[in-house]
Amino acid sequence: METDFSCGVIPVLFDGAARRYLLVKHLAGHWSFPKGHPEKGESPIDAARRELAEETGIRRVDLLARPAFEERYAFTKRSGKTVEKEVVYFVGRVELSVTVQVQEKEIADFAWGDLAETEARLTFEEGRLLLCEVEAFLSDGGGDPVGL
Repeated sequence: METDFSCGVIPVLFDGAARRYLLVKHLAGHWSFPKGHPEKGESPIDAARRELAEETGIRRVDLLARPAFEERYAFTKRSGKTVEKEVVYFVGRVELSVTVQVQEKEIADFAWGDLAETEARLTFEEGRLLLCEVEAFLSDGGGDPVGL
C-alpha cells in the first residue's frame, strides 16, 4: 500500500468571541484546509507555512504552540491503488485584515465560515472531525502562538 504525507494550516480569524475558518476548494472539487507536501529537508511547520502562502497568499500567521492536529484517511487513485494519507495541521491565527489570493493552478475558490458553515462545506467526514477537535481545543482556551 502506498503512503502519503502532507502538512497544512487551519486558518482562523478571531473576531471578538467569534471564530471564522478558511477553507479552499481544490480544482478536483473538494473543500478542505490548505495543505501540501513538504519539500526535501523541510520541517512540517515550515511546509505548512509555505503551503498556506502558496495556496492562499497568506504569509502572516501565528501558529499555535499546541502539538499539531492529525488527520488520517485512505483513498483510491484512478489507477486503483489505495493510498494511506496522513496530514499534520497547525492551527493558525490570521489578522482580521487578511486578504486571500488563491493559487489558480491548484485552488478553484475559498470561503470563510463560522463553525456550522465550515462543517457543512467540508467535503469529507475526516475534515469535519478535525474541525470539531480544533473547535473544542480553542473553546477551552487552548493555544499560545509560536510567532509570525
